[in-house]
Amino acid sequence: MTKVAIVVQRYHASIAGGSEALAWQYAVLLGKEYDVDILTTTAIDYVTWDNVLPPGLEKRQGVTIHRFPVTIGRSPYWHQLHERLKQDYHDLINGAGRTMHARRGYWSTGLQEEWIRHQGPYSESLLQFLQAQGEEYKAIIFVTYLYPTTYFGTFYVRSSQTLLVPTLHNEPTAYLNAYKYMAQRVRSILWLTHAEREVGRHLWGELPGRVVALPVSTELFPPLALGSPYLLYCGRIDPGKGTDQLIDFFMQFKQRAHANLRLVCIGDDKLGLPTYPDIEYRGFVEPHEKFALMAGATLFVMPSPFESFSLATLEAMAQRTPVLVNSASAVLAEHVRQSGAGRTYRDYASFAAALEALLADPAALSEMGARGREYVVSHYTPERVRESLIEAVEAC
Repeated sequence: MTKVAIVVQRYHASIAGGSEALAWQYAVLLGKEYDVDILTTTAIDYVTWDNVLPPGLEKRQGVTIHRFPVTIGRSPYWHQLHERLKQDYHDLINGAGRTMHARRGYWSTGLQEEWIRHQGPYSESLLQFLQAQGEEYKAIIFVTYLYPTTYFGTFYVRSSQTLLVPTLHNEPTAYLNAYKYMAQRVRSILWLTHAEREVGRHLWGELPGRVVALPVSTELFPPLALGSPYLLYCGRIDPGKGTDQLIDFFMQFKQRAHANLRLVCIGDDKLGLPTYPDIEYRGFVEPHEKFALMAGATLFVMPSPFESFSLATLEAMAQRTPVLVNSASAVLAEHVRQSGAGRTYRDYASFAAALEALLADPAALSEMGARGREYVVSHYTPERVRESLIEAVEAC
């Protein structure tokens, strides 16, 4: 059977969401047609990239997982580089002083690669494997543009066999020229949405590729009632996902509106949620509980300004739950605009106004929920995604 490899920075069954879940779903979809290997590291924690899992092989649902030890994880040195990066590129991402900063702000290629290498996880043995055995694969799919497993990995295999799933959004790191040249080096880009492709065109120029998306579970679950109406957030709980702002907005809203409303959060809490009577943290939950919580929520809220797809948002829409999303994410705004399944906000005033209007109109909520499910079912079935993936692989 023809072999296909998927390279991703970490993978374990306990890691929910993100590029790791994307890599696994693509592996499962392609596993019906190809012999699929996931090439990854022994790390689990994306903050330190410490070696935790044993190196070697694991079989899961017919997919072979190769784990390689991390040579370079994150250190105080990388955090110093990162602070400098944020300062140098602040004006670029905010659209100010673009010409001046394009001349003076961009780092040398050597310094950019230093930042990429030391953010981790950099695995010398994974790169050596690609160099020695990369020719065995018809296609090698690199998942997410950011990490050294992708950036350096693309140097060790033929460009004609490489596919890149960038999971891109408008952030300072995406302005590094090193990533632009990497994207231009691969055979084809697999975008998750048309909005993400537009971001790519803006940052990296015109590139060959196609929109492939992700499959979304559409099985309906019985709603989980918690005794009072609730907003639901599902995902990583940290400032990068906008959850600190969501907490602040929700607490302001409760103090002013005194609505009978709670906020339920599920996922990995890297923020340290405050003790507040109307905020409930449920940690990691099993998939059936997650979907039941989505089905029972009055609204699903996604505060992240940086999304390339937002699987959780679409999963909630599939459960007929309307959504309230951060308009700073072009992808989230596109989902809402195309589906009619919710509202967007940009600041506290628009957050509160949207929430008040939606809570006051149950009929509109029900109609939005129906539109959301129709949108997901018509765009994100496993069969459609699998066909697009196979076409991309066969073109290699």
